[in-house]
Amino acid sequence: MGRKGGGLGTTLVLALVIVVLGVALGVGLARFGSSLPIVGPLLGEKPPRTTTGPVVVEGIEELDHLATVRWTESVPVTRETGGDILERLFSGEKVIVIATGKVEAGVDLGDIEMDDVAVDGDSVTIDLPEPEILSVSLDEGRTRVYDRDFSPLNVRPDDNLVEMARLRAVQKIEDAARENKILETAERSAEDSIRAFAATLGFDEVRFR
Repeated sequence: MGRKGGGLGTTLVLALVIVVLGVALGVGLARFGSSLPIVGPLLGEKPPRTTTGPVVVEGIEELDHLATVRWTESVPVTRETGGDILERLFSGEKVIVIATGKVEAGVDLGDIEMDDVAVDGDSVTIDLPEPEILSVSLDEGRTRVYDRDFSPLNVRPDDNLVEMARLRAVQKIEDAARENKILETAERSAEDSIRAFAATLGFDEVRFR
């Protein structure tokens, strides 16, 4: 019985020593651990770090074609056949098409490469691609043949004449958009959109070149 009691006492003493050593080790590491050559780097505090670069480029490229301006206009187009007197007598025709179309302009952000973006702290510099016309199309619901006039002996309407008038309308609408500086407006709008996007990534300043 005496041996059993002694063994139990020894076990309790060892357990108490382990607890005391564990507490002392924990306190020592908390106070002096950062100054130890090996433990220090593991326990010491690290300043916050922000990694940028590919994230900016990939994020911008995800915007893809950034359509920033839409121009809408209606235009009348007249198209008529040519030829000599006999040709005009048997196949002469004139059509008037009232066309309404839209022009979208913007920047193709998919062209931006790694070298086009430079990050310096909280600022980023971007080499923005040139703005371009992204699409020109007619509004079919608002485009119609307003008038169609045939020569006395013409009994075969020329649908190709209508199509040529439509194509001319598309060109006139695009020309009008360019004359009203749609590309300059698209560039400014693209810069504003990218500034807003870069702000969500933590940049305070965005410059374009």
